[in-house]
Amino acid sequence: MPFHANHVSTSTFADDYYQAMFEAEEEADDPDSPYLRIQRQFEDPDDRLCYVETHDEKYTGHFIVRRVEFTLHGLSIELDRPNDNLLNVTFTMAPSDFEEALRVVKIIAGEIDPHDAVALDQASAERQG
Repeated sequence: MPFHANHVSTSTFADDYYQAMFEAEEEADDPDSPYLRIQRQFEDPDDRLCYVETHDEKYTGHFIVRRVEFTLHGLSIELDRPNDNLLNVTFTMAPSDFEEALRVVKIIAGEIDPHDAVALDQASAERQG
């Protein structure tokens, strides 16, 4: 399911919920406008599932993510299921925006423990402050 996103955003809530959003058009009213939302929660520590939502309903649901590649110019996700398991989004990001988005995407993918990331962020803020 490839598409090009003109808007990329990430968000966190209470250090337990992480989301990355890729949209062809920012906050589009058109339900057919391409988008990808991927979320992961860490309230239940053993839950490895990510919630994926797209404009194409066959890619919407809770999945284990096998592989994530995230660069300045694109995102590729492989879901743990036999068919319809590849999501590809192209985009362009400024390096400064990419660094924060990369941290959130790595947490969602399970490459970084969210609680370790919070501790590192706090220590960095203390050193700078």
